[in-house]
Amino acid sequence: MNQSELHKAFNNFKANDQLKRKLKIFLGIGCLGMLLLGGLILWVGFTAVQQVAQIGRDVNIKEQVENLTGGVRDIPAVVKVGCWEKVQSLMNIQVWLETPLSENITSLKDACFASDGK
Repeated sequence: MNQSELHKAFNNFKANDQLKRKLKIFLGIGCLGMLLLGGLILWVGFTAVQQVAQIGRDVNIKEQVENLTGGVRDIPAVVKVGCWEKVQSLMNIQVWLETPLSENITSLKDACFASDGK
């Protein structure tokens, strides 16, 4: 495209008032949308920072973090030694066909969750 064709296209654009009006509306809505989106991003960022700061100010959470080693004993053991082996053995479809569903689930629960009698 040479310079004379660009010049013709620019003159046609300048002469077409309806096209200029549509372009102005499009650019105005685009700028307004960008401002709203930027404001929304800033609002979400500030809200997230305030929420994290609020959690840090909570006294109960500070005590729980400081006493984490003492609280670990109260948490039930989710992963015991034989749990992973039991899960792998239950991945075989033949095990599910030969033994009842309740027996498989019970054996999986016994293998993976602590039953200290609490």
